[in-house]
Amino acid sequence: MNHSLTVSRLPRVLTRWLAFGFAWLLLGMFLLPTSKLYQQGLILFFWLPGLLAVLAIPVVRRSWDGVLLFLFALSVFWAGLSIGWGGEPDQLKELLYVCLAVNAMVALAALNPRLLWQVLLGCALLGSGFAWWSLFEFYIWQGQPLDVRVVSTGLLNHTILASHVIGVIGLVVLFMRSLLPPRFPSCLWVVACLGCLAFLLMSRSKGPALALLVCMSLSGLWSTARWGWLAGGGAVFVALLAAWLLPEQLFRGGFSYRPQLLEQAWLLWQENPWLGLGVGADYKLLISELGITHEHAHNLYMHLAVQLGAIGVMLWVVLQAAIFWRAWSSRGSVAGQTLCALCCFSAVALLTDGIGPWVKPREEWFTVWLPVLLGFALYSANYEGFSPKSRVE
Repeated sequence: MNHSLTVSRLPRVLTRWLAFGFAWLLLGMFLLPTSKLYQQGLILFFWLPGLLAVLAIPVVRRSWDGVLLFLFALSVFWAGLSIGWGGEPDQLKELLYVCLAVNAMVALAALNPRLLWQVLLGCALLGSGFAWWSLFEFYIWQGQPLDVRVVSTGLLNHTILASHVIGVIGLVVLFMRSLLPPRFPSCLWVVACLGCLAFLLMSRSKGPALALLVCMSLSGLWSTARWGWLAGGGAVFVALLAAWLLPEQLFRGGFSYRPQLLEQAWLLWQENPWLGLGVGADYKLLISELGITHEHAHNLYMHLAVQLGAIGVMLWVVLQAAIFWRAWSSRGSVAGQTLCALCCFSAVALLTDGIGPWVKPREEWFTVWLPVLLGFALYSANYEGFSPKSRVE
C-alpha cells in the first residue's frame, strides 16, 4: 500500500517540480547574476524531473507529437553529423541540452497542460513587471540619459537580445488575456502590455520593433476576435505616423551593417553550400568600412546556412513550418493564437539577430526554442480552454 501511495504521488511531485523549472527558464534570466547558475538550475529543476517523468510515467511517453519529433530529430541528427566534417565536438552538449528541454516540456504538458500555460502567463506578467523595473532602474536610479538604449536586469544586459525576450513576454501577456482570472484588473493588464512596449521603444532595436509590427499587422489572420484586425491596423498607422514625424530618430543608425554581414556570409556559404562548415565552427565576417570582424551573420538563417549548409537550413525551416501549422490548426484556442504570434515575431526578429539554435540556454532560446517547446506542448493541450476545438470569445 505504501508503494502504491508513493507511485500515485509521483506525478503530482514531478508536475510541481517541472512547473517550477519552467518558471526558472522564463524568469531566471531576469534575476540571476551568472549564466552558469541559470543553466545549473535548469538541469536540477527542469531537465532532471523531465527525465524522471519520461522513465516512470507511461502517459508522458505517449504524449509525443510524432511528426514534430521526427522533424526535430532530423535537425538534431544533421547538426550532430556535421561535427564529422568540421564542427565543434563541444556542441554535442548543446544538442543534448535542447533535447532535454523538449522532453521536459512534453512531460509537463502531459502531466498538467493547463498548469503549463498558466505558468507561462504568470511568468509573462512578472516579466512585464521586470520591464518596468528595468526602465526605472536604468533611467531614474542610474540616471542614464533618455537617448541611451535601455538594458534589463540580471543576465539580460544586451539591449537587442533583451528586447527579443521582452517582445516574447509582451505577446504572451497580450494574447493570453482571456485566461486571466475574472477579478484581475484590466488596468493592470494594460500596464503590463505598455511596460513591454515601452521597453522595446527605449531599446531602439529596429529588428524586434519590426517583428512586433509585422506580428500585430497579421494578428487578424489567426485571432478570432475583432480586436486582432483593429490592433493590426493601429500598428501600421502608428508606424507610418512615426516614420513621417520622427524619421531621424526612427532610422538612426541605418541598418547597422547588416547588409554587409549578409553579403560576406553569402560568399562564405557558397564555398560549401550543401554541408556548411559544421555546427559550432568559427568564422569571421569582415566589415571593411570599420575594419572589424563579426563572429556571426546577425541573421539566424544565414548563420545556419554557413554552419549547416542548405540541408541544415531546409530541415530547420521545415521544423518551423510544422510548428506554425500546429499553431495555425489550433488558432481557435488561446494557446494556438499565442503560438501563432510567437512564431511570427520570432521568424522576423531572427532575420536581424541570433547565433543559431544550438547554443546553451540564453536569450535566443525565447525566440528560437520557446515556440518549438510550445508546439510540442500543444499536442497534449486537449482540454477545455486550450483544445483546438474550443473557440476563443
